[in-house]
Amino acid sequence: MWTAIYTRVSTEHQAQAGHGLDVQRDACLQYALSLGVAPSDIRLYEEAGGSGEDMDRPELMRLLDDARHGLVDRVVVKHPDRLSRNVADKAIVVRELSACGVKLHFVDVPNWDESDEAMLLFHVIASIAEYELRQIRRRTLAGKLRAVRGGRVMPSGVDPYGYRYEDGRYAVVPEEAEIVRLIYRWYGIDGMSLRAIAERLDAMGIPTKTRQSARWHHSTVARILDNPLYQGTWYYNRRRTRKRQGVRGPRRGRGRQVVSVREPGEWIAVSVPAVIDADLARSVARRKQGGRRGGSTSRHTFLSGHLVCAHCQRAWRHEACRTASGMVRKFRRPPAERGQDPCAYRCVRVPAQDVEQAVWRELVRYMRGWMKGEWMAGLSGTVSLTDEMARLRREMRAAVERRDRARELYLRGHLDQSAALRAMEDAARRLREGWSQACRICHARRHEVDRREALWQLLEMHDDIELRRLWLDALVSRVEMDASGNEIVLTLVARASDEHPRGGVDDTLAT
Repeated sequence: MWTAIYTRVSTEHQAQAGHGLDVQRDACLQYALSLGVAPSDIRLYEEAGGSGEDMDRPELMRLLDDARHGLVDRVVVKHPDRLSRNVADKAIVVRELSACGVKLHFVDVPNWDESDEAMLLFHVIASIAEYELRQIRRRTLAGKLRAVRGGRVMPSGVDPYGYRYEDGRYAVVPEEAEIVRLIYRWYGIDGMSLRAIAERLDAMGIPTKTRQSARWHHSTVARILDNPLYQGTWYYNRRRTRKRQGVRGPRRGRGRQVVSVREPGEWIAVSVPAVIDADLARSVARRKQGGRRGGSTSRHTFLSGHLVCAHCQRAWRHEACRTASGMVRKFRRPPAERGQDPCAYRCVRVPAQDVEQAVWRELVRYMRGWMKGEWMAGLSGTVSLTDEMARLRREMRAAVERRDRARELYLRGHLDQSAALRAMEDAARRLREGWSQACRICHARRHEVDRREALWQLLEMHDDIELRRLWLDALVSRVEMDASGNEIVLTLVARASDEHPRGGVDDTLAT
């Protein structure tokens, strides 16, 4: 077995510039040699450009795999924040290494696990690292917003077709800009469909922006036609995104998914060189307003950002198409990301409305059970229906006994007729009042039950997307769909909370 040295820097630029990796490596090597480890027994795991927020790092995963196979008996890291800046992820890694019998050493925090005080210091350092990560993220975002408001453009993974990023600005690429004008002219003036435009570009041998795709796709053409960038305006801060769960491989930067679109007042507009003129843009807008028969169109679904494949954890894609019989909406099998293996389960397309209705029914059923529990808990401090009816039953039984007692005393001559009649009339009055009160209570409770049942039925039939999304965001972390077999299986996974942590708790709401 060998001693593993793990080093990490957050960006590839830092790695290429030598800011950190060599310092970490030298410090860890000196520490390992001081432990009596032979140089031939040392293996390096260097993460050049891996965020401390992300646990799915190639070298870290390789280190954990080697530890599980019994190849590593000792791991040396410069500082705890190099392992992870997330407290929960760091605890998972430490627990995994400990379960494999691997001794973990930190150069800057020696003997971190040999006393309660050292463990406390380790956790304090881990919390500070996570706090520092949040501060870095906040400062980075503030710096980006300040730069954009100053007229700079933020670089993206791939430059938009027709442009090239140069020192905070977008410069027009003449050859690609001409293709963009052709796309707008073909669509807005010649009336060609998106697929026909894509096929013509392929026939002309026009390469795509990245040249990694052999063919043009109609969705790429649609994005070019919908992008206001080509009219001279680039928008920043338009979307809210979050990290997508289950994303692995070298292209982890694509592991973010759009959660929602911000209000237009929050967008930041930056002027860029226009590629198309106003007349060409108006011709495209007129055709879009006129409507098209067939072709893909965007249709909002309250499951966007939540529905993932149960096998590969990739997000299901929502598609809508106008046909002669109306709008047809489906969820289609998510394609594999570049650099990743395709999903081995050939999931089929699934009608979107059926999936949405099934998920919403389960949400309503769950909310109904939860609200019923809360309602019953609220009644625990008051007189329950059973106690109230038992009291009335006792009072009515006592009235019957008083009536029979008065009749018996009259027959034996111990009570005159007028007194006996008064006692019997009083008992009968109490009986009538008891029956009337019991009926009122039963009718009131029945009315309350019927009213609640009607409300839940109305809620189940309610099709407001925003209402459904509010409930889904509040209760569900993700919806896993398995469409690989003859039956569609949906699993609703509850959102983690302080009262119900993930660790050791079954967080599945319904399947």
